[in-house]
Amino acid sequence: MTNIKIPGKYQKLWKKCLPLLKKSRPGDDEHAKEVVDRILNYTGKLKLNYDIIIPAAMMHDIGHSAILPKHFKFITGPKKIKNGKLAHMLVGAKIADDILKSIKYDKKKSREIVEIISMHDADQLSLSVGLKKIYNSDNKKIFHDFDTLDRYNDKRLKNLESIYPDKEELLKVLKGMLDLFFYKEIRKLAEQWIDKIYENRS
Repeated sequence: MTNIKIPGKYQKLWKKCLPLLKKSRPGDDEHAKEVVDRILNYTGKLKLNYDIIIPAAMMHDIGHSAILPKHFKFITGPKKIKNGKLAHMLVGAKIADDILKSIKYDKKKSREIVEIISMHDADQLSLSVGLKKIYNSDNKKIFHDFDTLDRYNDKRLKNLESIYPDKEELLKVLKGMLDLFFYKEIRKLAEQWIDKIYENRS
């Protein structure tokens, strides 16, 4: 596990989340902590509402804890992967709502956290509605960009390399995903990561 400390203010929430994340997909607990760490170490110009986006970071993939491998046979059809994404968001929103209520978290903040979790991967669903209509608040857009950065770290890149073994094709895919970022300064971080990754591999 990456050596990342959760601030004391959020320890109570984290203790509720961690057992479920450990039941989830391999690495989901580490991913949650990495997104939290990325948020806490951000020094740019965006104004971050930690009480919204840190709980969202902890719980955004928690829905996978309730979707077992045997359940995937019921997620069928040509949109199987997208339907799986949708399922984990909706299940995750319910789990997060229950956890937040159990620790008596602020109700207004809880509503926004749950809403973020319910749609955080909407950019991967090929919806007919424009993404700006779905990501319709600063917190939704900011969380989306911090979560999306995860696709550009060296660890996740190894998974993508198994799908795209050709370096140029993979680079094209990674650069294509840059258009999903809402904020230029976060996109710039992803661009720097791409350059660094390929410098190290050349």
